[in-house]
Amino acid sequence: APRAPVLNGSLWVLAGDPLSVTCGASSHPAPIVTLARGRRVVATAVYEPQVTLRVPEATPEDAGEYRCRAENQHGESSVAFN
Repeated sequence: APRAPVLNGSLWVLAGDPLSVTCGASSHPAPIVTLARGRRVVATAVYEPQVTLRVPEATPEDAGEYRCRAENQHGESSVAFN
């Protein structure tokens, strides 16, 4: 199963600032890495080690809980962040 995803990027931003959060996970075979907000997928990388969420200008509506999930045929792991 994939190892627990690792986040790299700005998690605190002010309205109007750019936001970039990268989530990566390692596994063999390579994982599918997905970033979601609630049930809505906002970024996906298929058989790549990482995915990046970019928001040019953050708004208050972008706040909330997100989840990074890595999965392959052997299992899954995920991490939540705000």
